[in-house]
Amino acid sequence: MKILICGDSFAADWTVKYTGEGWPNLLATKYNVTNLAQAGCSEYKIYQQLCLIKLEIFDVIIISHTSPFRIPVKKHPIHANDPLHKNCDLIYSDLKEHSGLNPNVLPIIKFYEDFFNDEYALFVHNLICKEIDLMLGTLNSKIIHINNFSAISVYTFKNTINFLELLSQHTGKINHFDVYGNKVIFEKLISILEKEN
Repeated sequence: MKILICGDSFAADWTVKYTGEGWPNLLATKYNVTNLAQAGCSEYKIYQQLCLIKLEIFDVIIISHTSPFRIPVKKHPIHANDPLHKNCDLIYSDLKEHSGLNPNVLPIIKFYEDFFNDEYALFVHNLICKEIDLMLGTLNSKIIHINNFSAISVYTFKNTINFLELLSQHTGKINHFDVYGNKVIFEKLISILEKEN
């Protein structure tokens, strides 16, 4: 079975920076996995990941969706040299947490605090998600959408699994989960894949 993984840090390969295997690494021990996910990327970059590859060659496509409040950038002002987050985009909480590393982010933080339009960001995010849905709708592949955030006002995909409750109980340092949390995610995905075949 050939599996494509796209998405944000929830699906990225954290072994480029940390020891320990997350659920994508566990999945790769059982199946032929291509993982294009990038830590901290926006929904727009997730869309671009899907555009970069021939989707029809995969039996399964797993997409980890991200916060609608990430702003795509060509080069991150803090994380450009980080092996895990080198392609990440802007988000307020991250900028605020790391503002001491680069004073150039202070105007971006001010933009988020004073001018950022949440409704517009949600609108654009949902448009990108609709485009992803249209792109994937023509395939014979099994599509699985996942996330680990509150998704009340974001686009709703069919076959979505939300791991927010698991995250609240099993936060950790690999794909945001501890060892147990990653195992639960892996086993949930395996159960879906084996049920279909």
